[in-house]
Amino acid sequence: MVSLPSDYHTHTTYSCDAFDTIDAMCRHALAIGLREVAFTDHLDLHPMDSCTAFYRPADFLADLEVCRAAFPMLVLRAGVEIGEPHRYADRVAAMIDGRRYDVRIGSLHWVGDEMVFEDGYFARRSKDRAALDYFEEMLCMVRHGGFEILGHLDVFRRYGVMYYDDLDLAPYEEAIRAILQTCIAGGIAVEINTAGLRYPSKRLHPDLEVLRWYREMGGERLTVGSDAHRAEGMALGFDLAREMALAAGFTRLCRFENRQVCGWAAIT
Repeated sequence: MVSLPSDYHTHTTYSCDAFDTIDAMCRHALAIGLREVAFTDHLDLHPMDSCTAFYRPADFLADLEVCRAAFPMLVLRAGVEIGEPHRYADRVAAMIDGRRYDVRIGSLHWVGDEMVFEDGYFARRSKDRAALDYFEEMLCMVRHGGFEILGHLDVFRRYGVMYYDDLDLAPYEEAIRAILQTCIAGGIAVEINTAGLRYPSKRLHPDLEVLRWYREMGGERLTVGSDAHRAEGMALGFDLAREMALAAGFTRLCRFENRQVCGWAAIT
């Protein structure tokens, strides 16, 4: 059984790169003991993204309502992961404003026309430039806002470890603290994203050090998400995430409904 009650970052077949339906994800969530799941399918609008224009919000929300009726023992949250929301604000608004969402994740996958998961981003940059370009763009994103959770704060390291001998975040503390302070001021939660355990980085995003900075600065809003694109990936690494959250000084996870904090779940 899982060590944390909620998974706030999951993907279904309403994301172009995911494999299981909402129904299948719900069945697996029950089997492993989750009590709350936020389905946060990709809304990607970068013209070079392979998932551009794939997301169907009306169909997603209708399907979710069917599953809410079928699985009353689960709390199912309507979520969405918006890629680069600061770059596509008008198009995002046209697609999902006016629809009832419980939580929005803001994520940075692209810096300009370079995806931070691809060779080109790293081949043309030194280690410092790769980190600073990413964090500078992220600061623009959190200043813009329009979402409740900052997704995988340092996800460029997911593959960056294949190109640089070391990707310690300490040299970028000032840049990261500026992002964290903006999140705190804007009421944006930070997530522990466990998907890095499936990738070359083999780590949680962000590291314990960053979570400690966030807590020391007064950060309170924290979520944990597997970023699962298959049912069996749900709650991946949650034992490690729990240990990290406690080590950083957190004792509870944030819960959302209708884009507002609706309560807290104790980390025990």
